[in-house]
Amino acid sequence: MREDYVHGYSEREAIRLVDQAETLAPLLHYDTSFPEGSLVLEAGCGVGAQTIHLARNSPQAEITSVDISKPSLTHAKALMGREGISNVQFQTADIMELPFADETFDHVFICFVLE
Repeated sequence: MREDYVHGYSEREAIRLVDQAETLAPLLHYDTSFPEGSLVLEAGCGVGAQTIHLARNSPQAEITSVDISKPSLTHAKALMGREGISNVQFQTADIMELPFADETFDHVFICFVLE
């Protein structure tokens, strides 16, 4: 898997992604809610633009969000901290070679993974 991102890893791009997620949230997340106690894998979380909606809609689920980009994960962690979200754990990982055993998660969410 490539570690570079076609749009780059600038703060401007992170803001654009979060803005895009806010705009599309009513369409993408209107019914996204995982049951209490669910273990959810978000594959390719990027800057956390979708993560925030997953976490807000499923506060009793445990979300593990992975991305290959450390700069993106740093941004995602900061975003969750600013929003007071605590049901998300972040991990650096390549979604093509995940470090989890089969059947670790009850649900998988993936959205807008470009490369």
